Amino acid sequence: MNKLLTKIIMVCLLAACLMTGCSKKQAEEWAYIHDPQTTILSLSDDGKAVLHDVKYTYTLADNILTLTDKDGNVSNMRFIPDGDDQYLLYETAVYEYKGEGEPDGLIGYWQQVDGFLSFEFTENGTFREDYYSPGHYFNDEENGIVKLVYNDMYPDTYIYYSIEGNILTVDYPWPVVRTVKE
Repeated sequence: MNKLLTKIIMVCLLAACLMTGCSKKQAEEWAYIHDPQTTILSLSDDGKAVLHDVKYTYTLADNILTLTDKDGNVSNMRFIPDGDDQYLLYETAVYEYKGEGEPDGLIGYWQQVDGFLSFEFTENGTFREDYYSPGHYFNDEENGIVKLVYNDMYPDTYIYYSIEGNILTVDYPWPVVRTVKE
């Protein structure tokens, strides 16, 4: 009788392990606010993430999303609440100085590397983004933060930046919401 009870317990434990392993993992799915049906970021409760169709493992602590790819490369992104159901996902873009001479801090014309986006900052405190979005900027050079105050088309935006030689690296906020399934 003791061997039969042991076998029953083992079968029950095996069944419980199989059911737990086969259960559906929960995931948060995020989309850009301008396209809420298209998931760009998925964060699974088992520590796996997918960003723009690339798989990672992740941790999320203190509003920093740390992504590690299969080769062990690590990237950190700000993932900051912005209201009840919206977050700001700060994605990195790299720009190269295309003005004359050497850059003087932010001042000058910057063209995205491998892209078409741009920033132009003047010494008078004005800027133009992507050739047509004008405004004024306030630079906190010590902390690497710029406040972009658009003339009329977008809300004020804070970007984080660093400059090394002729390269400007910008962490730009994109509003994201939970994916809407139709």
